[in-house]
Amino acid sequence: MDTGFVAETDANGIVYALALRSDGRLLVAGDFIALAGQRRERIAQLEPSGALDASFNPNAAANGAIFALALQPNGRVLVGGAFTQVNGSPRSRVARLTPDGGLDLTFSQSGPMDGTVLALEVQPDGRIVIGGAFRFVSGIERNGVARLEPGGALDTSFGAFGGVGGRLLPVVQAVRLQPNGRILIGGDFTTVNGTPRNFVARLNGLDGSLDTGFDIGSGASSAVLALALQADGRIILGGAFATFNGTPRAGIVRLLGDDPGCASAVLPAVANVSALGGEGVVTVTAAGSCTWRAVSDVPWITVLSGATGSGNGTVTYRVAAHRGRARTGTLTVSGRTVTVNQAVSAFETVGLFRRSDGFFYLRNSLTSGFADVAFFFGQGNDIPLSGDWDGDGTTTIGVFRIVSGAATFFLRNSNSAGFADVSFSFGAPGDIPVVGDWNGDGRDTVGVFRNGVFLLRNTNSAGMADSIVNFGLGTDVPVVGDWDGNGTTTVGCYRRANGFFYYRNDLLSGVAEGALFYGLADDLPFAGDWDGDGRDGIGIVRLTEGSWRFFLKNELSPGFADVSFNYGNVNDLPVVGNWNGRP
Repeated sequence: MDTGFVAETDANGIVYALALRSDGRLLVAGDFIALAGQRRERIAQLEPSGALDASFNPNAAANGAIFALALQPNGRVLVGGAFTQVNGSPRSRVARLTPDGGLDLTFSQSGPMDGTVLALEVQPDGRIVIGGAFRFVSGIERNGVARLEPGGALDTSFGAFGGVGGRLLPVVQAVRLQPNGRILIGGDFTTVNGTPRNFVARLNGLDGSLDTGFDIGSGASSAVLALALQADGRIILGGAFATFNGTPRAGIVRLLGDDPGCASAVLPAVANVSALGGEGVVTVTAAGSCTWRAVSDVPWITVLSGATGSGNGTVTYRVAAHRGRARTGTLTVSGRTVTVNQAVSAFETVGLFRRSDGFFYLRNSLTSGFADVAFFFGQGNDIPLSGDWDGDGTTTIGVFRIVSGAATFFLRNSNSAGFADVSFSFGAPGDIPVVGDWNGDGRDTVGVFRNGVFLLRNTNSAGMADSIVNFGLGTDVPVVGDWDGNGTTTVGCYRRANGFFYYRNDLLSGVAEGALFYGLADDLPFAGDWDGDGRDGIGIVRLTEGSWRFFLKNELSPGFADVSFNYGNVNDLPVVGNWNGRP
């Protein structure tokens, strides 16, 4: 016992979780309502000496047990447990606190969970892996393991494979992230994504699929309750088991990690890429007997070759083009991290689709003048679209048309006359088409707005909606954009009845997270990144003295337009994009 640390806790309940801050102060959480004779409902903070820290919000409180804590680099505190309220506000099993214990209102409620959260881990990109005794998150089946976006919304790209099972109540008790981006889970389960795995498994960090290369043999004989990683890559398990892979190990065992004892190096350690994306090469230096893997930790970096190898070798990868603020992702190669920095994209400009002649007229600056590019594509009754369909960094056009009673998209990968490069049916007559990068992979895909419901596809192909979001009224005009600059497009609506614009920063059904007054009832609304800061602002086009006048705003706040200019004629329809692919 360290006699210099005298914790004045005297907790009247159980302590389940601890988290040590960089300054030596200690967060304490569990199922208690008092520490050191002071009321502290399930969370408190101690000084390095062990004394109660009175500066940490004494009113911080959860109405149910807290089982997990995680600290973020900015000092904010993630908590997980059995609670449904934190600091008097509704929060279903996960919440985030400010460094002083206040409720962080910028962390949106992820949606109701039907069971307890027992484990939390934060990935380098800010996304949060959770484990527990739940089946559903935000109404979507996840069975014990899920991932949240940095802002708290469910990451629908992760964990759609079945989760843990094989027990009456399968549970994930522990989660740990490896340097190679893979995710270790331990708990009371015997299958993962339908494949036998006794009480411990490893998931791929990109999508949560089972890492079949992590071979545990017959595994543990009973529940794994704790996981720890050593600096050399070895893995320590603790739990209720008596054997592991048939060998007696009472409650604790250590596993060899990936390629123990192999020394390796990778170059370069940092790569800088423009907004247009491109390909890169990593050189691996290792002994001939050392095997290694290359794993992308973000969806916009794709390993093209060298995903596995031994000895010296190379890994090639592709970075998708994007429209948004600067972003950072990682490749983990042979246990080493390669940091990939991608620059902010350029500003977007406007264009027009002229119904009278079926021509698109595109302009490369936000000024009055003639079109820089003009070409024929479409028909008079088409609804025009624009998006980066192939992820090359250049916005191109498309149309939405009813063909023999079927709602059909026609998309072109160049801004020139010709036939569609991609066409498919999705939606129904009467739907309003929308376009966005719903999953952050660097490619725009389509969706439709139908009577207050967004139906969104993650691929430009026929099929069912990948995301369904209830937001807005049936009479609203849909306006979608990347409002917070995180690289993912989310939903919004313009309400002609009151001139208000409403938006959300996630793809979850619910009330607006922001609203502002802008425009008049007869204006045509749209969105774009007019100043190149990585966040979409709003815009309107209005008939003024017989011609269209654009009014563009850089921020989601009321006020006058930042840019205005004349362009186009009455009955033209606006489109938005980076037409020449400038970085």
